[in-house]
Amino acid sequence: MKRIHLSLLTPLLATAMLSACAQPSNPASAAAGQPADGTIARAVDEAVTEARREIHEGNITLSNDGPGGAKAEITPQGDFLIDGRKVGVTPAQRALLLEHRSRVAAVAEAGMQVGLKGAELATIAMKEAARGLLSGDSTSVEAKVEAEAAKIQGSALQLCGHLPALLASQQKLAAALPEFKPYATMTQADVDDCKADVKKDMVAENAAAG
Repeated sequence: MKRIHLSLLTPLLATAMLSACAQPSNPASAAAGQPADGTIARAVDEAVTEARREIHEGNITLSNDGPGGAKAEITPQGDFLIDGRKVGVTPAQRALLLEHRSRVAAVAEAGMQVGLKGAELATIAMKEAARGLLSGDSTSVEAKVEAEAAKIQGSALQLCGHLPALLASQQKLAAALPEFKPYATMTQADVDDCKADVKKDMVAENAAAG
């Protein structure tokens, strides 16, 4: 399974946002409610479904940055693997591993929601752009797209809301399981930067709109 990391969400969202900026190849069909690129949402939905399956059924890879480049994973059963080697854990440590795994999964789920909102925005933007081309009403088109973009920002803030619990579970696990400590790289700065970055983007977009 691929490493779950917040930065992996960026290409998915960026693709959706870039698609939202593109003009449809067939404005008439989009204006009639049939987007020229209706595959965007379906493709993202399929990717999210597969990602959810991997998260719940496969190993969650935490990092490849351990000593000597060793990869750390947590299995659905709460085993801790380093380069495929199972580390002996107590029942209490296994419980902490499962808790941390659930926190990582929650962040990944929230990130996928951001991607889904981006795909929805792409579809809506293309349809509205087509209507705007036909009607000459660009003002209402911009208002609708901005309203949808605000939903993405809301989803991004919800993602940030999962980070304090993720950090807390990481710290508890690092204190209880020495082998996990090299992989406990998340800091309070990461939590603080998440909301700050989203709010910064919101301010920049509002300024551009004004």
